[in-house]
Amino acid sequence: MKPHIVADGNLRLRQDKKFQTRLQELSNSIRARHVAELAKAGFFRRLVLRWRIATEVRKEQRKLKPSHQSLYISRIAPRV
Repeated sequence: MKPHIVADGNLRLRQDKKFQTRLQELSNSIRARHVAELAKAGFFRRLVLRWRIATEVRKEQRKLKPSHQSLYISRIAPRV
């Protein structure tokens, strides 16, 4: 696969509808796994769970996004 150097590649990727849809699906699937636990939890436990969910979402999203040090993006957006 040939690398494609794009001047505003990161901005274009963030604005891509398919990529945004994929990120949203990822976020929804992670939240869906914790629905039952959130329903049973008290106030402070919910705060901890929300923090853990947000951390997990960020971790998984980082896997999909190109590195901040990359000079190019080569069709990095996952196919839906």
